[in-house]
Amino acid sequence: MKAAIICNGMIEDYSSCKEKLSQVDCIICADGGTRHAFNMNIVPNIIIGDLDSSKDEYIKYYSSKAVPIIRYSSDKDKTDTHICLEYAMEQYDEILLLGATGSRLDHTLGNISILKMAADKGKIACIMDQNNELYVIKDGIKLEGSKGDLLSLLPLSSKVEGIVLKGVAYPLHNAVMEIGNPYGVSNQFEDHVVELTIASGYMIVIKSKD
Repeated sequence: MKAAIICNGMIEDYSSCKEKLSQVDCIICADGGTRHAFNMNIVPNIIIGDLDSSKDEYIKYYSSKAVPIIRYSSDKDKTDTHICLEYAMEQYDEILLLGATGSRLDHTLGNISILKMAADKGKIACIMDQNNELYVIKDGIKLEGSKGDLLSLLPLSSKVEGIVLKGVAYPLHNAVMEIGNPYGVSNQFEDHVVELTIASGYMIVIKSKD
């Protein structure tokens, strides 16, 4: 079972986004993500947040469609996306986050960091935008792609050990990565499937295109 969270960041390609949303079992709007849902003519399954960035017209429209709304106080310690991810993980094993990147670098970094929470619970959570698929892992992952696709590895913890990476131009065997030495940037797919495992730590994995 798979859920999608529509966040309030940047979504440049609505047609591609709608195609991805057609493949999930539940659509969750994180507050201002209602803007994107409205523009795509999509009715989400639920709206969650403090509603400080969602226009009244969107809330009135979705209320008329009987969409449940869970409203939080704006005086809270978690972002709306954080709360939505916690909600999604209660019922779904795969979570796709759209509109989770953009001009607000603090929100982008915050959204990346909460993927650790999914990794700890054995869930697959992916931040996807027009150019990137981003995961945080603590054990391993297999990714499909085409020869020449870009793959970057960045440690989220201070050190990641026992890195084994196969199917790329620059494979790794029992490697170590530490914050401050980003030598895992811009590797390339050699095979259609890339396999990564790590022994300890948390790794940011990004499949990207220019």
